[in-house]
Amino acid sequence: MPDQGHTRNNIDNPYSEYKKKLDFYKDDDDIHMSGCAKFTNAHLKDADGGAPKICNISVSFLNDLKQKKNDSFYQENGCKYLYYWLHDEIRGGKTLEDTLVVYKTLNDIFNDKNDGSYMFDNYINQMNNDIYHKIKKIIHIYNEFNKFEKQVMPPSSQKKCSSECVTLFTSCVGECRKAYDYDFCSKLKKFRDHYNYFIQTILKCEGDQYLLPPVDNLDIVKMIIVPFVLILVACFILPLLYKFTPVGPWARHIIGKKKNTWDNISQEENHLLDDYEMEKDLPKKMHYTLAYNSS
Repeated sequence: MPDQGHTRNNIDNPYSEYKKKLDFYKDDDDIHMSGCAKFTNAHLKDADGGAPKICNISVSFLNDLKQKKNDSFYQENGCKYLYYWLHDEIRGGKTLEDTLVVYKTLNDIFNDKNDGSYMFDNYINQMNNDIYHKIKKIIHIYNEFNKFEKQVMPPSSQKKCSSECVTLFTSCVGECRKAYDYDFCSKLKKFRDHYNYFIQTILKCEGDQYLLPPVDNLDIVKMIIVPFVLILVACFILPLLYKFTPVGPWARHIIGKKKNTWDNISQEENHLLDDYEMEKDLPKKMHYTLAYNSS
């Protein structure tokens, strides 16, 4: 069962924790990371708080990720989200390529001035448009679910079993199947688990048309193949169990008892049938005997 540890049934998207940390640093005017005080960048002139503020926030966030040195998955996703966050903060119609230039400059400050040890260079160098748009899609679909949840849960009395999530999810699944991205597809699978649980268990909606489809083709294949495999395995194992384990003598004993029972029942039925035939033939014999004597 999916984890329901959230307010009502609202689902935090996979990047919520990163957003909370960045919001915390954004609201803190007392953070001063080395190398940020005099930092300038033409792409950040329209950013809220200016270049030094964005630098302090970003380097603080990278420094926080550094503390999670035993969780590379957390670090990689954090680097991806910072890329997404930076692009939204830069504003002014800047391209994602411009955002990446800023990101790499901030990473240099983290490495050179804040003991970054170049630990995130590999993640940051892999940032591209595709990563940004996939993060955006994941966040969007979670936001759509939470809007849907507000429409159907108390105090609302509206009864709905379908939402825009189905269309959005189906589109993302198509993208996942075309070019498999483990991180993107696994996040879709997790969302599917939460969504289908909510539809079936919380809303009590019946019918597959309200549920999200499997994420990849392998899921569909498993749904078809697994029952057949189980049947084949059972056909292979049962004879071995019958021949080489105590199951065999036990089964023969049970079958023998049932056979004896059926044999006894059959004999009783035959006996009753014979008695019935004898009783039915008795008047004929009496008539024959009387006729014979009278002659």
